[in-house]
Amino acid sequence: MGGVLVDVHRERAIRKFKEIGVADADRLIDSYHHKGLFLDIENGDIDTQSFCSLLSEQAGKNISEHDVEQAWRSIVSDPPAYKLDFLTELRKKYTLLMLSNNNPILMDSWAFTNNFSPSGRPITDYFDKLYFSYRMKCTKPDPLIFEKMICDSGIRPEESLFIDDGPHNIKTAQDLGFRTYLALNGEDWRENISRLLVCSFP
Repeated sequence: MGGVLVDVHRERAIRKFKEIGVADADRLIDSYHHKGLFLDIENGDIDTQSFCSLLSEQAGKNISEHDVEQAWRSIVSDPPAYKLDFLTELRKKYTLLMLSNNNPILMDSWAFTNNFSPSGRPITDYFDKLYFSYRMKCTKPDPLIFEKMICDSGIRPEESLFIDDGPHNIKTAQDLGFRTYLALNGEDWRENISRLLVCSFP
């Protein structure tokens, strides 16, 4: 999701988390692979309540769930309508799956709600199935999360195009036989993806 469908704003998130009391946010928040409690919640090792409680303990002050939601929300921008429209068109011909390192706070408070898109539709309206690290108990680039997705969905990697903004995630996908495209944060990749799909899956 981040870096492909929506832009990632690491520095903004670091600033927001520091404002609510997470002094070492710059060490914990990464564009591709978080650390500490931020990795624990993406791995599904802790839930939202535990994350807020443990974050408060480390900060030495009470950090409300609302403040945590707002801080997490700052890490991504709203998805542009043109990308969502493109996904809608792609689904007429292809199966669309999302594999994302993510957390229940951002998903439950935003992505799964009607506030996700300009048209008032949740993220679930744009994909055939969603695979999130916190539900799968592992994160990219670990091959295990890819293997779980492959097993559950029944897709064949050699017949699939994997799009990601993380070089290490792309490398794992290539090792497993996927065709890949490395997206740049904020990029309009529609033309490149259309060309790849025509060439790879006519």
